[in-house]
Amino acid sequence: MKKLAALILVALSGSAVLPAAGGRAILNLYGTGLKVAQNKFTEQERRDKAYFEVKAAFALSGNLYLWASHGYFPMRDSWKDWDQKGSFDPDLDVNRKLGKRIIAGGCGVYMGYFEPGQFAVRAEAGVCHVANDITTVSNYVADGGMLRTLEDRQRAIGGRASLAFTYGFYRSVFAELALGYTLAPDKTGGKRSNLGGVHLALGLGMQL
Repeated sequence: MKKLAALILVALSGSAVLPAAGGRAILNLYGTGLKVAQNKFTEQERRDKAYFEVKAAFALSGNLYLWASHGYFPMRDSWKDWDQKGSFDPDLDVNRKLGKRIIAGGCGVYMGYFEPGQFAVRAEAGVCHVANDITTVSNYVADGGMLRTLEDRQRAIGGRASLAFTYGFYRSVFAELALGYTLAPDKTGGKRSNLGGVHLALGLGMQL
């Protein structure tokens, strides 16, 4: 998993220097909404989460290109309802926090132009690495004193695909709307979960 993340980060770094070598590159910044699938390990039901995501792409030949992206939940979210009442001592307050990171990369094809007043369509498919960092803190209800802190991790490698629509509105800058799905199966604690889900992204891009 570390090797996959390293390769994708190298692709991101390489795309930034391609224009100097005469290549064609595209940089994107998105606000992404992810419909997180049910997590059987944490007992978390389906939820909608928003985060920021960056993506870089560079042309290979014709309308084909390589891409790499990185997304992270900027705020750690707390879900006290992960733990059912009666599962723990009623005098305890159990609070879990989740940090989620998604790194992906692959190939894509586009039709159209990234120019003012022009439309384009992009179809992408690739591999991804999804990581959940889970921290569980148990406190006494009466005085708030901490009893214990536990840390769990979920890691999964899977696939990611998306279909995007772009519209150019100023020089080399364009707006983009993308819909896709991430499948990242994980088995932790003997329970299988998909760490991905359906995502909808809206953002800006620039052709370099």
